[in-house]
This record gives sequence, C-alpha cells and structure tokens, in this order.
Amino acid sequence: MRKLKILSLWLGIVAYLFFVLSFISDKYKEQVCEKINVNIVDSLTNRFVTSDDVLDILLENEINILGYPIKKINTRELENLLEAESFIKNAELYKTVNGVLNVDIKQRRPILRIINRLGNSYYLDKEGSILPVSEKFTSRVLVANGYISEPFIENSTGSIFEADVPPGRRNSVIYELYELASFIDNSDLWTAQIVQIYVNSTYEFEIIPRVGAHVIYFGDASDYETKFRKLEALYLYGLNNKGWNNYEIINLKYKNQIVCTKR
Repeated sequence: MRKLKILSLWLGIVAYLFFVLSFISDKYKEQVCEKINVNIVDSLTNRFVTSDDVLDILLENEINILGYPIKKINTRELENLLEAESFIKNAELYKTVNGVLNVDIKQRRPILRIINRLGNSYYLDKEGSILPVSEKFTSRVLVANGYISEPFIENSTGSIFEADVPPGRRNSVIYELYELASFIDNSDLWTAQIVQIYVNSTYEFEIIPRVGAHVIYFGDASDYETKFRKLEALYLYGLNNKGWNNYEIINLKYKNQIVCTKR
C-alpha cells in the first residue's frame, strides 16, 4: 500500500511537470522579444565598447529582434555579427521565456600600443590581433615607437599571424615586439616598471623604465627571458644598494654580463 502511494505521488509530480513544461513551451512560442539586456563583463578594465554600441550594432543592421518572436531569433548569427567588431573578443547571447535577449560581451585586451614611423597608431592584444585606436578610450599599456614600418599593419584588421606577410618577414620587429609585450604583460614586476620600448635605427630595443633615470639597452629579442632575469637581479641586488639614479645606461646586449654607464 505504501509503495502504491509513493508511485502515485511520483506519477502526480511527473504529470505536473509535464503540464508546466507544456505551458512554458506554448508561452515561449508566442513570446516576442521585449527587451535587449547588454552586459559588458570586463567594463571595469576596458571601455572600448559600451552597451549603447552593442545595441546600435544589433538594431542598425535591420535584423528582426524587438517585437519579433523570440524563438525565431538566431543567436549564433548575432554573435557572429558582434564578434566581427574589432574590440569584441567574445559575444554570448541567450533568450529567456519572458522575452529578454541577454547579450554578454567580452572585450579584447590590448597589451601593446604601437606608433610606427609614419605616425600610425594601433594596439596589439593578447592574441596578436590588430586593434585601431579608439576615440572613446585610451588603454594604459606599454608603448612601442621608433623604426617600426611593417606595411601590412596599416589599415589592417585581424591578427599579425594571419596577415599576408611575404616569406622571411615572420621574424620582423613587430613579432619581436609582440613577444616582449606578452612576456612583460605576464609579469607584475615588468608591467609596473616598463613603460616604453623604442626601436632604434639598427632595429634593437631600448627600454624606458618607470622608476630610475636610466635607459636599458636590450639588443634584439633573442634570449629575452635571460636578459630580464639579469635585469631583475641588478634591480634587487645592485640598484637597491647603490641608488636608482646613478646610472645613465644599463646594457644587457652582451652575454653573461651587464654593462652599466654612470651619469
């Protein structure tokens, strides 16, 4: 008798759930999109894209959204549309039964701003994507300038690794700058200390620190991790004792040694 009651209870629960789900399904079929809710998930760190920008993209492309049956809205198509924008790395859209289209946006995060010989300025992000300078927001990142003149960068979009570069150009200065910027970005010490990389006429790097009245002659990007380890050791055990403003040049170009020039 007890088993029969338990079975009846479960059958009742299943019937109720079936009824509720059927009701929700019927309501969902009839529900139109009444609202677009945009969430910029990383708005505290970057402000290249605003909620209004996203709404403009969605509504200005003559795609049926507001007032349109929400079940028929193609979220994958809208995600592709949004991710085609330079500063949008990822877009995730999902619909609710009460007629709301939710849009979660993640922006691209620049790690390097480049100013080339012609005065053109652009960003590179973590994946090597080329981003234009925005009139709305300036990202406070490492700056590289000097003898930088890769012609494929100008007016380009996409990634430096996808660009149509002639054979032999893959080791050009733009890729070395990207390597250095990626390494610096992954270090709290160097992100705080290094503010600029200057590319001189021999395509070697001169690094400008935030603290200290010296310039760091870095050479090319070869063996860059070892060079940074040497520089860290000098900072910890040398300049901390002898003073940060006593040297004009710190030269890391030579293997197994650091050459410092006093002011």
